Amino acid sequence: MITINRLFTNIYSNYYNDVFRIAYNYTLNRHDSEDIVQQTFIKLYKNITKFYDLNDEVRNWLIRVTINESKNFMTSAWKRKNNLKEDAEFFGIEEKENTLFYDLMGLPKKYRITIYLYYFEGYSIKEIASILKTSESNIKQRLKRGKEKLKIELESDAVC
Repeated sequence: MITINRLFTNIYSNYYNDVFRIAYNYTLNRHDSEDIVQQTFIKLYKNITKFYDLNDEVRNWLIRVTINESKNFMTSAWKRKNNLKEDAEFFGIEEKENTLFYDLMGLPKKYRITIYLYYFEGYSIKEIASILKTSESNIKQRLKRGKEKLKIELESDAVC
């Protein structure tokens, strides 16, 4: 029988990076994202008895909590300005990739989060719709419009 502490440690080590990247997509700030990750895992620890092992249910729960914590943070009085240059260095993004990084992070949140969940986390449109509590057609539109906006930004950067 697996202990609660061991289960928590396993979940934490397996999903920390996923939770962090989603929080970062909301805050665009490494330090704020770390605070959100901490709050998310505190909630997990308080609710650990709901889970028996590592599975998609745990991952989906963590992502939903991370999104909620991120939204709460973004509307709180503690929201601070971000520093993308420092964060680009933190993520190990090469100088030549900075343009893509800045343009992606410059997209409106609804497009940035949808693109991230689809392309980086590998969620299906149906799963993203469920996580973000919206329709599948809305997710398809966000992906389409987000890619169009990103393309325009990348083309304008190439002209400069």
